Amino acid sequence: MINSGRVPVEDQQVEKRMRGKGTGRNFFALSRDVWGKLWTIPTNNRLNLLTSYLVLLAGTGADHRLTKWSAKACEEYTGLGKPRAKLAIEELIAAKIIRHTDASTRMMPQYELPILPTDAEPIFLPVGLVTGLGGENPILRRVRETGDAHLLRMLIDLYGLVELDATHGVGLAHVYAGRNEGHQPTARKVAEVGSHCIWGVTAGTWKSAGGDWAAVHRTKGKDAQPWAEFWGRFDLLKKIGAISFEPWLFDGEAKDAEPIMPLDSSGFYAVQNPTAEAELTKAAFDAAQALVTDERSYLFERGGDFFVPLALHRQTPAYREVVKMRIEADTPGRRLAWKRRQALIKQYGDGFVQLRRDAERGEYGQPMRLGTRKGAAA
Repeated sequence: MINSGRVPVEDQQVEKRMRGKGTGRNFFALSRDVWGKLWTIPTNNRLNLLTSYLVLLAGTGADHRLTKWSAKACEEYTGLGKPRAKLAIEELIAAKIIRHTDASTRMMPQYELPILPTDAEPIFLPVGLVTGLGGENPILRRVRETGDAHLLRMLIDLYGLVELDATHGVGLAHVYAGRNEGHQPTARKVAEVGSHCIWGVTAGTWKSAGGDWAAVHRTKGKDAQPWAEFWGRFDLLKKIGAISFEPWLFDGEAKDAEPIMPLDSSGFYAVQNPTAEAELTKAAFDAAQALVTDERSYLFERGGDFFVPLALHRQTPAYREVVKMRIEADTPGRRLAWKRRQALIKQYGDGFVQLRRDAERGEYGQPMRLGTRKGAAA
């Protein structure tokens, strides 16, 4: 159990094992249980308390428990002055959230943080959230400068909602953008050619949020506008560069729909050095154009920001913008999600190229092949 004293002699061997090797990774792990407690313990300033704990946690090693970062690090990375940071750390100690280690001194403090529970997935956060990237002001500092503790809560909660699929973004059940106002479909059938259907996909402007996490952040009270502050904070996180929306094509309108492929809305026709997403989006359009042929190119005038050919049997796809964290925690799960994303881009990219070549030869009956298995079809 965490207490405010120093590590007893009989626990020193445990501490040595706990310390482990190395200085940590590019991410740190926040216990969801501790994150909840930080919102209930007594404090003079909730934002200072939260900021200080996150800084200390970012300074831990591979065990996510021992840190030599202190009020000095709080001042260096977040602009929180030492007197306020020291007070916040004292509050954390008084609440038995952290404690001094036996090696801690007044001039060189060292703290022990709670053990991560094994029965619940922690919130993985990037160290760059605290330290910044490329000399820019850290995101944590920008959030602290707003003076809004609930803005920080929304940011950390969003990190806790990231899913390990190819998008590596916040799940659609929690928040997304892209559905048109009035809940109109975002994809329209442009044409059927051979084994494929060409979809005109429209980037919508509607934003939606739901679930338990959104209920926490909505304004309560009879006279309150429950979503006004929610979306105000959400938009502020976008403005300070903490989050962004990334366009994706999903295999349906449902919130548990599978991601098909990332899209690019930066004007892929004019980009001199296109990204992989831009090249994929253009490959989809080129395949659609080859299927329709020049004689029926007027079909594209019916509207659509993207044109994507998919196998005829597939259900109507949907355009969604996934909430992405600008600085991602470089965990093994994140790297796995990145590999899945790259695999999707390659599979569909190769499939669209093959489809275009078939169409240019006047062959329209061969389904687009996806995947590494010979003969796999969409």
